[in-house]
Amino acid sequence: MTVVRDAHEDAALCGSPWVTSAPHLCFLAALAPQTAGGALVMIGDLGPRDLTPDDLRRLRDIAAMADQTLRLADQARHATLREREFRILAETSTDTIVRGNMEGVRLYISPSVRALLGYEPEELIGRRASDIVHPDDAVPFGALIGQIRAGTLDVGLIEVRQRHKDGRWVWMEASVRLTYEPLTGVPDGYVASVRDIQRRKQAEDHLTFLASHDALTGLANRSTFDRKLADALDRFQVDGQPVALLCLDVDRFKRINDTYGHQAGDALLRTVADRLRAAIGDAETAARLGGDEFALILLLRDHDEAASLRLLATQLIDAMAEPIHFGGQAIAAGLSIGIALSPRDGTDAHTLLSSADAALYAAKNSGRNMYRFAAGALDIA
Repeated sequence: MTVVRDAHEDAALCGSPWVTSAPHLCFLAALAPQTAGGALVMIGDLGPRDLTPDDLRRLRDIAAMADQTLRLADQARHATLREREFRILAETSTDTIVRGNMEGVRLYISPSVRALLGYEPEELIGRRASDIVHPDDAVPFGALIGQIRAGTLDVGLIEVRQRHKDGRWVWMEASVRLTYEPLTGVPDGYVASVRDIQRRKQAEDHLTFLASHDALTGLANRSTFDRKLADALDRFQVDGQPVALLCLDVDRFKRINDTYGHQAGDALLRTVADRLRAAIGDAETAARLGGDEFALILLLRDHDEAASLRLLATQLIDAMAEPIHFGGQAIAAGLSIGIALSPRDGTDAHTLLSSADAALYAAKNSGRNMYRFAAGALDIA
């Protein structure tokens, strides 16, 4: 602190504009707060003054208050800058940033939610994310929210579908971290970083489909057929529901392939697959085992098993009777079918498949374009 009793008697200050012109200061005290930055607190009087110990104490108190004010102002300035930087990060991130409370209610959501879910941020603030979660994902998502409420979550990663504003479902991945009140250390909410994984999910689904389906026809492949047949026979052991296995073969396929070319043969196989799907629907399993060999796994519900199977076999043969048009040619093809039933013709996959194959060969040897039951089922054929 610098104190000047009378500036007119001070060689350094007597020529100062503050002294020689308005406000014509005489007494001057200058205090430098401890806060860096070169700030000064100056107090003046129009007449000379002698300071008492009380005056000096008050001046030091003023300096301390000025120091604290400057410190707070500096902290506020830095806080404003940090907030601005954090807001820039949140609002320009391609990920959607979500701040929520312990009940899962959103307190903040960044603008990128427009691209993610089609909503304005204001439409989602104050609402729970669970309001638009797909029903199939409600249980794992609810478990995550439960951990947040219990304050036991450290970092959680979840894949979940949420409803877009236009009604469709969007796959997203959310990385969720619990936050804590700085002074008490008590959990006070969460922050989530959410990103769109729709393309990744579509790629995963496509790879899964390719691994389990025939690339040409889209029907189940041999490995899926084996698993489905084993599952059906295992289920029979539990609930006693009979299983029918139909093995199908396109008549004279090699001759058609050689005459009209492989592209025509591929078109024929795709048509067979389409007609099989149309005949049995999505509830049953249709598979391509290889080449021109197909198979159907049916869970029997009708008491008159033979009649329902005869009807289906006849429908399939009739469906294939309609020529297939390819490259300006009408290609006619027939269908031979072998039918085996579990438990009559086998209770394991190998035996049942062998029985159906034997019935298929019997149909071919009988003139093709017909169906035959396995030997064990002759009593109902």
